[in-house]
Amino acid sequence: PFAFDPSANDRDDDNAALACVRSLLPILLSLSYLHLASHAISETFVDPNQMNDNEEDDNNTSSPGYYFRQSLHYWPTNPAAHSLLANYHRMNNLSTTDDICELYVKASDSANRWRKLALNFLQSSFCEEEVGGIDPKEWVELLVLNGALGVDYIGGDDEDEDEGSGTGEIKQDDEEYSSSEVEATASFMSAFLLSILSKHDDALTHLKKFPLSHRIHPNVWKVAQYHNLYITITQSNHKENKCNGKSTIDASSQMIFSPRIYRGGNDGLLPTKLYQRLCTLFAPNSSYWKESDYQNRGYYSYFLALKNTSNDSSPSADDRPTNVIEEVIAVHLLPLAEQALRENTKSAPQRIVGAEWWVHTRPLGATLGHQVHFDTDESLLGREKRVTHPIISSVLYLTGAGRDCEDASAGSTIVFDQSPESTDVASQAWVSHSRDNTLMAFPGNLLHGVLPCAGDASKVGDGHRLTFMVGWWTRDVTEGMGERNLYTPCGPLPPPDLEHSWVLQSQRGYCDRQKSKDENVRKAQPFDLLPSVSPAWEEFQSETKSESATSGPALMIPKGLDHRFFVSNAAHCFSASLYEKED
Repeated sequence: PFAFDPSANDRDDDNAALACVRSLLPILLSLSYLHLASHAISETFVDPNQMNDNEEDDNNTSSPGYYFRQSLHYWPTNPAAHSLLANYHRMNNLSTTDDICELYVKASDSANRWRKLALNFLQSSFCEEEVGGIDPKEWVELLVLNGALGVDYIGGDDEDEDEGSGTGEIKQDDEEYSSSEVEATASFMSAFLLSILSKHDDALTHLKKFPLSHRIHPNVWKVAQYHNLYITITQSNHKENKCNGKSTIDASSQMIFSPRIYRGGNDGLLPTKLYQRLCTLFAPNSSYWKESDYQNRGYYSYFLALKNTSNDSSPSADDRPTNVIEEVIAVHLLPLAEQALRENTKSAPQRIVGAEWWVHTRPLGATLGHQVHFDTDESLLGREKRVTHPIISSVLYLTGAGRDCEDASAGSTIVFDQSPESTDVASQAWVSHSRDNTLMAFPGNLLHGVLPCAGDASKVGDGHRLTFMVGWWTRDVTEGMGERNLYTPCGPLPPPDLEHSWVLQSQRGYCDRQKSKDENVRKAQPFDLLPSVSPAWEEFQSETKSESATSGPALMIPKGLDHRFFVSNAAHCFSASLYEKED
């Protein structure tokens, strides 16, 4: 069958093409090949070795690439095919960010056009040609609206007649059909990638299709993206705000210290052997990720008591680490957290008694960053609806950026001067470019996340952004939790057995290990203040109903893609989301 692509300029020709069942066969074939492409992609997740090194090989008739080419051959403007192809290339680093973005834009434009074209046909009185009892309008609704666009009928009973018309015809107008899920996904990803590419005006045209009011300011994106700009602002902040190894903060600020990064010596913060051992323990191919079922779980963490608050004389992790994680936290990171607390207080600083830790790994180039959020005691929030925070939140960057930090392809952490108690939108944001074996720390009540950056597909390879997070608590958050289950927020460390071999690995060599004299001497460490950008958010107006009348109803934000870089009511939506029940 020939390829199907009706004219965008002549409605009668469009209706004539859609009214012929035979002319709709290419659409059916295109969607069939698209389903085969989706199945082939799922097979590569089960067995990554099935990924063919040359997706353009026409002889490989079972690869996702072949099925995509066939799908777009029969229907060159198939919106679902363009969107899924873009996602496939993004997840597997098969194209540049520019090329992937172009695919999403094509999908968005095609979905918008096809929704109008299909609804015009359904509402028309065009005399359709039935073949074998098949109604072309049913095909258009099932194949185009439902299959390729993700549009559903949301009106009344299909049998209801238009009252007062006297014609007995079914009334089908634009408002009786939902917006397109495919257009929503493609438009949202277009805005996402255009922001990464610093094409913020183009991104705004897509964002206005959604019920949004704020986006992270373009200047924050620029500092997160461009290392030279990041360095310039860092040096400026260093000269203006840092004196004698101490940070200075506004007296009116409620922050206990300024966000900063500890870089350590030439080799980084942690001793080389210890750093390498931690990286090996949590390497992307290590047993930890499979044994903890990382890909299929929600948020989970572990709580480590640092001080012995009981009456017995048993040693605490602060005195005698029993595994590599405890050594990293208690011996090397805890002194830095305590140092930050001492800086801007005239009285005795609060005492840190526990550390909540967790790890994340994301493939370079394919990551969408990390959702903007608050760190909280998840258990207490669930039990009593009380919002509490660690006194300090910190990120130990392990892999993905290198030591030279020449670019920001591993993604940049952003911290806003906004807490759940804030009544106004954040006025400034601090930006931290990740650099291997360095520690970034900030007050634990502040809003934060990770902005993705455009990575070079030819350079990122199989690299991962590996980070080790620690929330420092001044109270034992496990009190009142009742039974603590494995792989839940502030859960216990699993038992060292074959089912949790990563725990066994972490303990090797720590039998009766005592801290050395040097480890007991806690010297102040130098740090750099993070560069700040103001304003942090940009407000904009979404399309009004009249302005969007030609493009249909407002698009719904895809939940799985929403990292809250674009929001409605930035001043209150983040604190309100703390009480929302997860689906």
